[in-house]
Amino acid sequence: MGLYAIIRFGYAVVIVSFLLMIWVSLVEGKEMDGTQHPPCYFNPLCSCSKAIPDLGIVRCRNIHLPLIPQAINTSKVFMLYLENIGLRVIEPYFLQSTSLYKLSITNNMLTFIPEESFLGLERSLWELNLSGNELTMVPNKALRYLQKLRHLDLGGNDIVEIAADDWRGLENSLEILILSNNAINSLPADAFSGLPHLDTLDLSGNNLKEIDPSVFRDGMGKLTHVYLSDNQLNIIPYQALQPLKLLKYLDLSYNRINGLQVQIDPLNSSQQFNYLLSLDTLKLEHNQLTVIETASFQYFDVLNRTYLDGNPLLEIQENAFMNALIKELYIRKCGLTHISPLAFGGLENSLQLLDLSGNNITSLFEETFHRFSVIRTFILKENSIKDVNPLQLLNGFQYTLHNLDLSGTGNGPLSIPDLKRMRHLRTLSLSKISHSDLAPDLFQDFGRDVEELSINFADLKSIKNHAFQHIRSLKRLDLSENRISLIESNAFEDVAFSLTTLLLSHAFAPSLQELPLDPFKYLVNLEELDVSNNKLKSLADTSFHFLKKLKILEMQDNVIENLLKGTFQGDIHSKLEAIYFSFNNIKSIQQHTFVDLTSLEQLHLDDNRIENLERRAFMNLGNLKRLNLKGNRISTISYEAFQNLPELEDLDMSYNSINSFEFSAFDQVGTLSMFRVNVSHNKIKELSVNFSFTFSHESGVGGLHSNIKVLDISHNNITSISKQYFQPAVLSLTHLYLSHNKIANATKDVFGNIPHLQVLDVSHNQLVEIDFDTFRNTKNLQVLYISHNNIVEVSNDLFRSLLKLRIVDFSNNNLRSLPDNLFREEGLESLDLSHNQLNRMHLASLTSSAASTLCELDLSWNGISSITHGDAFAKFKSLSWLDLSYNRLIQIDDAVFSSLPRLSSLNLSHNTQLLLESGRTFDGIEDSLLHLALDNVSLTYVPELLLPSLISLSLAYNALPTVPPEMAANISSLQRLNLNSNDLSAVPVITHSLTQLRQLLMSNNPITALSNTSLLGVADHLEDLDITNFDLNILESLMRDCDI
Repeated sequence: MGLYAIIRFGYAVVIVSFLLMIWVSLVEGKEMDGTQHPPCYFNPLCSCSKAIPDLGIVRCRNIHLPLIPQAINTSKVFMLYLENIGLRVIEPYFLQSTSLYKLSITNNMLTFIPEESFLGLERSLWELNLSGNELTMVPNKALRYLQKLRHLDLGGNDIVEIAADDWRGLENSLEILILSNNAINSLPADAFSGLPHLDTLDLSGNNLKEIDPSVFRDGMGKLTHVYLSDNQLNIIPYQALQPLKLLKYLDLSYNRINGLQVQIDPLNSSQQFNYLLSLDTLKLEHNQLTVIETASFQYFDVLNRTYLDGNPLLEIQENAFMNALIKELYIRKCGLTHISPLAFGGLENSLQLLDLSGNNITSLFEETFHRFSVIRTFILKENSIKDVNPLQLLNGFQYTLHNLDLSGTGNGPLSIPDLKRMRHLRTLSLSKISHSDLAPDLFQDFGRDVEELSINFADLKSIKNHAFQHIRSLKRLDLSENRISLIESNAFEDVAFSLTTLLLSHAFAPSLQELPLDPFKYLVNLEELDVSNNKLKSLADTSFHFLKKLKILEMQDNVIENLLKGTFQGDIHSKLEAIYFSFNNIKSIQQHTFVDLTSLEQLHLDDNRIENLERRAFMNLGNLKRLNLKGNRISTISYEAFQNLPELEDLDMSYNSINSFEFSAFDQVGTLSMFRVNVSHNKIKELSVNFSFTFSHESGVGGLHSNIKVLDISHNNITSISKQYFQPAVLSLTHLYLSHNKIANATKDVFGNIPHLQVLDVSHNQLVEIDFDTFRNTKNLQVLYISHNNIVEVSNDLFRSLLKLRIVDFSNNNLRSLPDNLFREEGLESLDLSHNQLNRMHLASLTSSAASTLCELDLSWNGISSITHGDAFAKFKSLSWLDLSYNRLIQIDDAVFSSLPRLSSLNLSHNTQLLLESGRTFDGIEDSLLHLALDNVSLTYVPELLLPSLISLSLAYNALPTVPPEMAANISSLQRLNLNSNDLSAVPVITHSLTQLRQLLMSNNPITALSNTSLLGVADHLEDLDITNFDLNILESLMRDCDI
């Protein structure tokens, strides 16, 4: 009985796990569909799928967020996405209470992951994505406790080396490991052998020259997908792959492979390869294969799909693919000029798809494919075969062929009736044909299975009545790139119920200037119609009245001047989802032009000549998401031009001639969405209230409420803003962009009562002063851009009411000082005071609370002459980025930065009189400093730098004659070294000892000789070398062994 209970419990665990995996897949699929979630309570710039205490899926994307919000760690979170938010560090223990299933911290500036970063997620985290950061090594100590981790993505970082020990703790769980686009140049023995459950390994985009035979020798029994593309391999690593018995997908594209034979080590006589690889997919595109020799694929058994595209092939020898069972073979864009009659010998009974498109083949022997009886798809497009005889060439598989593509302007003309013996043809693509008219007899005796027909660049002149009566199952017809001047009335009658897609882009002769009505009236099931890029000037109002199932209409790039009322009708076009009329000559949108189209989601009218929008031009479009009116000549918007558009998310009216903007035009728009309006690059001179209504705080202006959440009025000529101008939008406005105007003052009457405003950009204006109470009731402001103005001083009460302020940019003003306690509240994360006239640091402008959370401080391009002792920095507990370049610093006290425990980036460049004699300036930040810039500080020698964690060091524009080699031990982690414009007479010997150096810049130095030992030791891993503007007399083959 006990055993029976255990078995039942085991089955229950399996079923629950299976259901959980299905649910997760559905959730992630919904995420990929772009589902938008409401703003998070802790920061409305982020989105959360649920409210507290369980936040569900949290996404903070493309915003500046140097600190992860504290509220995340006090709530349950299922998935957390922190994408491109400027994050430099993950705080230890910060996610321990979240029970995360998936964590994605991508495209940030993380250089290391503290050991305690993921504590608390040991039994919950299944997926971890750290791609697109600046990690220099695998964060193995932080990963080793993640017992459930199945998917780990470390792609797009700066990882140079990996070790088998990096995966300790992940042995029983990890299934997918992504290490693509790093700088790995070698793989140690047994690098992944400790991961027995690994299914997918991605090493693409690295610097691998070879794969050690012992890399996969033990414990990789479940590995099925290996990606090695975009490396520097010159052979197929058969020996390394031999142990992978379940390998199904192998990507070796974009390497330097020049042959498919096994290379035996002459020093190892016992070495042999006696195992045949069986794969679903082999990718060898864009290598350096010039000849596919006889029996080149002898080491493969089954290859369902094989890709050889983009190799500079000169020849495919007889029986090149012998012994390999290949179903699909792609040899595209390889420059082949001829094919041997026996080139594909051995594939007669397996080959189902052959794609030879994009070559320069001029002829094919008729007997080449006579014995191929199972080919389903044959593609010869874009070649130079002048004389095609389909009856002879395709005779062997004429009864099995489903898909045939002989298109391309280089191929010779053929006669359509010559293809009639291919009774099972489903798709047919042609270009040059010996007919200028499509007539019924062309397709006589064709099979009834033809579903897709493409005839492009064929110089077609007309389509005759009943042209398709013998291929009545046609679903997709592409006649683009022709010169059709006549479509007879009954041309499409026989495919009336089957045709769903009709493509006529650039298909009409210039003489055809009006879309013909009668031919289209039969297409009652048509879902997509593309008539773009023609010379159509007019449309009848009944042009689309018979197309009741139309979903997508593309009319862009014509010369249509008018859209008549009634062209689109709600009771007819109830399924229409997208309309494209971009790049026409439409001058006006009349009343009820677009009305009652319940399924319409996208409407593109950009780059026309529209001058006015009449009242109710857009009305009752209940599902419209995007309306594009960009690049027209609109000067005025009629009242109620937009009426009842509740789901509208994006209205783009930029680059027009609008001279006034009134909220009354949008009172029935975007009520159920995140509504964005873009009226940038117009001719608005003032924002003035122009209502005949009265205003009250309870009901707005005459009861008027706008639903605009994001408003962009930048790049206009605005000089003034009326009092309470934004009042109709006070309940909705969250983002306001007013940059590049001529606004001279900021007062509380304009900005003082927008309670939900989170982002305000008034940069690039003519502001001289800001009233102390400007933001009195705008209490949710997080981001303030006020750069490039003429501000001389600010009141210390300016930010008193802004409790959520995080980002402030005061750069490029005329500030001479800052008042004490200007920033009072905790939460400030980034402060930019560059390009002002400050003569000291004014650290007292931040209270201890405000300073404690500050991560980034930019004081460059001022007149600061000294840095007080480090005690002044003691309150900056989170500061990680400090820029003091382009000041007047003369001397910096020893250990002045020691009270900044998290400082990782420091720029002291272009302080031309700065003295750094003792080298003790950086005491106290040895373990945290990663980036140091000392350009143009008049150095004649390099001060002692004991910075073992330093990744980048810039010493350009100094007078250094050399860099002491003994420094290498103190900067052992260095990856980027800039020595441009110094007095170097030779490549510094220190570079020989910097084993992780990847970038070396030495331009504009008086170096006259480079030998093959100049880069000794660094050649194997150097990626970027700048030696421009050398006066070289001697240049030996120093690049021979470089990976540059």
